[in-house]
Amino acid sequence: MKIGIVGAGGVGGYLAHRLAEAGELVYLVARGAHLEAIRERGICLKTKEGLSCARPAAVSDNPADFGETMDAVLFCVKGYDLKEAARKAAPMVGSDTLLVPLGNGVGNAEVIAKVYPGHAVANGAVYIVSHVAEPGVVALVGRGALVVMGMAKSDASPKPKALAEALKKAGVKVVVSEDITTDVWKKYLLIAAMGTLTSCYDVPMGVILQKHRGELEEAFREIIAVGAAEGAALGEEDLEMVRRQLERVPHDAPTSMWLDFKAGRKTELEQLTGYIVRKGAEHGIDVPTMHRCYEILKAHHS
Repeated sequence: MKIGIVGAGGVGGYLAHRLAEAGELVYLVARGAHLEAIRERGICLKTKEGLSCARPAAVSDNPADFGETMDAVLFCVKGYDLKEAARKAAPMVGSDTLLVPLGNGVGNAEVIAKVYPGHAVANGAVYIVSHVAEPGVVALVGRGALVVMGMAKSDASPKPKALAEALKKAGVKVVVSEDITTDVWKKYLLIAAMGTLTSCYDVPMGVILQKHRGELEEAFREIIAVGAAEGAALGEEDLEMVRRQLERVPHDAPTSMWLDFKAGRKTELEQLTGYIVRKGAEHGIDVPTMHRCYEILKAHHS
């Protein structure tokens, strides 16, 4: 397959390496020193087994340089960059190209669909612990990644299955979901609640569990209620699974949004917190915990 990957960070870089190593035609959009390093020796993956590098079919900061339309384009960027990234990807997007956002948040498919109305747009989520260790090198913590993706229930397109086969051949665990709305909300439940509260209180996850557990549970319930209004069938078993995940988290573990706030970088406040506030208002659902923290953090942003 010809697979475009927009964003060469911990997720996009990992997938680009695995797919290129497996012989797929990967067209990677990267920038800066990371781009130059990839041009020189390929996209490299550092694991406990060592370092390996694989060369994409092409790499550039401008998709027009590729001169190709893709079978699929994976968007592996932060939510605040997704709309602009989708627009810039236009030279890679043909009439039959499958578009798959793999960032945090649950509204990503909506963003892509507005840029490309009428196109095949899947939604997706990635479970992975990885980061850019140095230009051209992605470091993987743990054994690999799980990609969950799927089309809306009304769309029976076979395209996600073809992409899933390519990913599986590359050694990536993949689930083609029959209810992708619920599945993306399962991940969102944890990252939106914890990202919001760690940022709101400026503390790691362990402190939230010890000192603000009641508010965490309230945030969970608010997210579940809004998710139900959006078509996600989250149940008590999903909430219990999140609680079990949190039991294994180190006391000083941060969230990515909290780290971004602390470093003064752009954050996914609108995608992880503001989204619940806006959708809650749209559906007439009260979300006081998320709303209070949103106002605090929005003031911090300004």
